[in-house]
Amino acid sequence: MTIEQKQVKAKTVLKEVVAESAEKLEQVSKEAQQKVTEVVAVVTESAEKLEQASKEAQHKVTEAVAESAENIKVEAQELQSNVQDQIQSLKQDLIQRIELIKKQLNFSPKDLGELKEFVKSELNAVINDLSKLGKELKEDVSQISVKHKDQLTETLKRSKENTLEAWKKVAPQKAEATKPESDTTLKS
Repeated sequence: MTIEQKQVKAKTVLKEVVAESAEKLEQVSKEAQQKVTEVVAVVTESAEKLEQASKEAQHKVTEAVAESAENIKVEAQELQSNVQDQIQSLKQDLIQRIELIKKQLNFSPKDLGELKEFVKSELNAVINDLSKLGKELKEDVSQISVKHKDQLTETLKRSKENTLEAWKKVAPQKAEATKPESDTTLKS
């Protein structure tokens, strides 16, 4: 065989090797693109799931806030009703005492002065009791508000933790999905 024939044969073999390599490269490229498409689909699905989980958690928190607000309103109305009932009973008790005192007194100027002082002292006592009751009501409402705030804080923390857990679950899937792509590229 002559040198030219050897060169032609070598060129032919080289062309075949290059063609085979190109085919393998094209096949590996297609597989890599397919894997990338799969990874993108997994990442997109994971992101959608995370977004949905976030929305669900936010919806649950909103419902909890609304429910707590309704509960506080109901409790405040009950407290107000109880206070009004107590005021009514105090009024009735005071009227009964005044009627009893009227029957016992002869309505002399001295007796009327005593009655006046007694009524003043009773009214002052009632006003003091009402002031104390008002302060207690304010404290109760403040405590309820603090408890409500604490519950909301706890709920938000749990929601955040659940969202972060979901994200951590998505992140490893994303990393695993991208690994086979790099392994395939290295093999070729």
